[in-house]
Amino acid sequence: MSEKIVRQFDHTLLWPITLRPLRREAGGDTTHYWDMLKRKPGPWKFVDDALLIEDESCLAGYEEFVYFLPYVQRFLYGVGDEGKGAQSSLHAFQRHDIKEVRIQTAPGSAEISLDVRRARLYFFYDIDVALAVLEVSGQDIPLETAVDIIDRFGRPYPPAWEADGRGAHCLYSIEFWGADTAGEPSLLSKSDYGDREKYLELVRNQRQTPLSLHWEYFLSPLIPAYLPGGVIKYYQIENKRIPMMSYLSFDDPMALTRGDMVRIGFAAKWGDSATLPYAERFLGNFEQEYCYDRYWDTDNPEAEMNTRYIFCGVGFAMITGNRPNDILQRQFRHQFFQIGLIAHFHKASLLSLSNRFSRAVERLNVRDFESVKQFKKHVRETLEVFLRFNHRYWFHEISNQLQASDFFRRWSHQLGSDALYNEVREEARDINEYLDADRARKQTDNAMRLTVVSSCGMVGTVATGFLGMNIFSQADLPPLEKTMIFFIVFIPTVALGVYTVMVSRRLSNFMEALSSEGLTWKEKFSTFRQIWYSSKRELAKERRDRASAGIASDP
Repeated sequence: MSEKIVRQFDHTLLWPITLRPLRREAGGDTTHYWDMLKRKPGPWKFVDDALLIEDESCLAGYEEFVYFLPYVQRFLYGVGDEGKGAQSSLHAFQRHDIKEVRIQTAPGSAEISLDVRRARLYFFYDIDVALAVLEVSGQDIPLETAVDIIDRFGRPYPPAWEADGRGAHCLYSIEFWGADTAGEPSLLSKSDYGDREKYLELVRNQRQTPLSLHWEYFLSPLIPAYLPGGVIKYYQIENKRIPMMSYLSFDDPMALTRGDMVRIGFAAKWGDSATLPYAERFLGNFEQEYCYDRYWDTDNPEAEMNTRYIFCGVGFAMITGNRPNDILQRQFRHQFFQIGLIAHFHKASLLSLSNRFSRAVERLNVRDFESVKQFKKHVRETLEVFLRFNHRYWFHEISNQLQASDFFRRWSHQLGSDALYNEVREEARDINEYLDADRARKQTDNAMRLTVVSSCGMVGTVATGFLGMNIFSQADLPPLEKTMIFFIVFIPTVALGVYTVMVSRRLSNFMEALSSEGLTWKEKFSTFRQIWYSSKRELAKERRDRASAGIASDP
């Protein structure tokens, strides 16, 4: 069998990362991430107009723009009903210093050179998430090599190591090349998957997932959370594999076997085309579950319907025939790219929100009033962000074109975004119910205290103010004596009021016992004695009851 060649190979990584809030790094500074990066951009250059990011003539931008519904246009390009100029929710940067990626799949293997077509960084208004994009392309690449790149290029770190010290499931070497001042090729950064001690030390000491050096370089001046310094710090959201999009064109895509299709779609390890990478039972519904075959017809070759789209988890692959100036490749790089951007942004945002909720609960100590106070503050902030995400970014329909709607629905389903959204909403509802219950408890306690204090004060008020009667007449006394009498009465009254508030809960228990017809006078008198002689055991029991109910002690 002749070797299968990928005539045009485009591979795009869509890497979502979560950002540490700037207020923790800048002493409460509310500056946005993109403003911070503008001050010290390094290789990243701010894009003034995301619609014209690649083409000032607006040809590609026009095709993108009209592809989406108006609210998606506002999200992607920052336009309103009045036209250009509305506040944008998306802020883009791009870099041009990385010209080439050189790859070695194994020791001693031939070096593969791929052109860098796109290197971008996207920030989103009001969401602590960024999305890094790297697109590489090549021509006339053997299918085995292309599948190897799809499988192993987007690995941020090695999950394990081979016996010879190589990073398992990783390419042997990845190098980023640029050009020096004289225009000569210049090495910018290189992977270090084989440096096992570095990764072990970071996990052992920092308890964070490390990154290979070339990925650290790609995102700089953003700094991984495990490194010191920097203002914009980031964590990984999804580990093990960076989400990807792949475009592969062939002279005859119909010549691909089912095993080839599965390996391309699942980004699986290369193997014999006549075999499958997974069990047949697992792949029984592969075509129905993962393939979009609107333009794929093996029964009628003359129809030239030879384009198949495969959605498998974090991977999207487009397989088609090789055509000069192919409009499908332009769609892949623009319209389909934007669909993938939205789908991965949705999932990353929901994961980030879920993480914020879980971190807030982890830090909650119900016995510490300050911890409860901080918990409520962080939770309310997260609830506000989720509310704005829900109304600003969360949408199910992105286009009135059937193919775009199908793509977005399948992509979101494979990423599990709908299930994740329901989970985050349930988390938000549970936490909100807790806050409401705590708020209602405090209101009830305050009302009870006010009632007890008013009841206790009513006796003195009635006794001394009945019909406006003055028991003692001090109207004719000198001012100094009247002032002294005022303070003699005022200070004990304030002290009595404070003490009444302090024992208001026990006073409330006594008043409840006094009104009960089922208690004897002896039992009522015992409750009366507990106003002043509440034992330490009862106080400890009260604290335990409050803790078991998830309520912090009153300050």
